[in-house]
Amino acid sequence: MGNRAKRRAWASRVLSDAHLTDLDKKLALSIADMDRRGFTFCQMDGEFFFQPKPQYAASLT
Repeated sequence: MGNRAKRRAWASRVLSDAHLTDLDKKLALSIADMDRRGFTFCQMDGEFFFQPKPQYAASLT
């Protein structure tokens, strides 16, 4: 999500969604924050983790 207003509006919609549990809300906001910082949420062999996006991986090493 590019600009701050869009991120804030999306976060507000997530937090006000009655269908989501508190854990779902925290997870969604965490994934969005890590995506903004250049990471991808991944799953492998039942494990979840964040991996640097390819275009940012070189700068993180």
